[in-house]
Amino acid sequence: MEKILIDLGSSTVKVYKQKDNRLHPLLIRSISFKDGFTEDSGISQSSKKELLELLFEIKNKHKGCKIKIYATALHRKLPPQARRQFIDEIFENTGIYLNIISQDLENFYLESALVGKCTLDCPLLLLNIGGGSTELVVMYGREAIERYNLDLGVGTVLSKFVGINDQFSKIKIDEIKLFVKKALPNLKNKVETAFYNGGELTYMKIAGYNISQNDIFKDEDHPQKIDIDNFSKRNSEIFSKVSLKELEELMPQNPKWMHGARACSAIAEAVFEKYKIKTIIPSDSNLVHGVVRQEFSISS
Repeated sequence: MEKILIDLGSSTVKVYKQKDNRLHPLLIRSISFKDGFTEDSGISQSSKKELLELLFEIKNKHKGCKIKIYATALHRKLPPQARRQFIDEIFENTGIYLNIISQDLENFYLESALVGKCTLDCPLLLLNIGGGSTELVVMYGREAIERYNLDLGVGTVLSKFVGINDQFSKIKIDEIKLFVKKALPNLKNKVETAFYNGGELTYMKIAGYNISQNDIFKDEDHPQKIDIDNFSKRNSEIFSKVSLKELEELMPQNPKWMHGARACSAIAEAVFEKYKIKTIIPSDSNLVHGVVRQEFSISS
């Protein structure tokens, strides 16, 4: 049976179809669950309404497909009563069970998505930046040898640095990097290559980053690479020379996704500078890819 798998984050909903032993991206939709969120009442009614409308749309377009939702980040902060109410509302209206997964399980799936992809005999950094958190994992071969979960994400930067999403950012990227670096741990292992995952391959392609062919290892899901200098150069241009309107036009089907582009890139650049990363492998992989590889025994 074909399956629909949904990654439900703090501000982004990513929808995939598992078909013919492959995972096919269907859509990305921005829903800001943090807007109106409180620890007492949880997710706002307007955000729930947007999510329900999206789920009905998915069900109507993909009749007969089993749908699974994996919720992370902000959804983990729901108090027990609000969590149960949210899960019940989704199930009663759609028949779909909303699975809020733990931080440890999310880390496991993120690692599973990329383990074995690169065969270099050295430690590699896996970087995943979300709306409210950032995961850093150092992998050696098929083993995670360091893990860090930071309570800092795109939403943190957007809240602290008002003006970043003016047509041209009023905030210098160096200000954000200084802030982020103070929150980063020291690694025990030296890393020179990093997977930067969560839709970054698609983003770098459409945003005009100077990416080149990946000649480090062969994997059809990771055909490109970029060095830190070219990454930093394009980030600087997107802060100062590319308007928010131009960014939105690059993703007309979901322009709000670009509202996190500057913040996400600034966090990543701070990480790469802190750990002296030389080569970045942009990746579209996320926890859903790990779910597919781990639970459905698909090797892609």
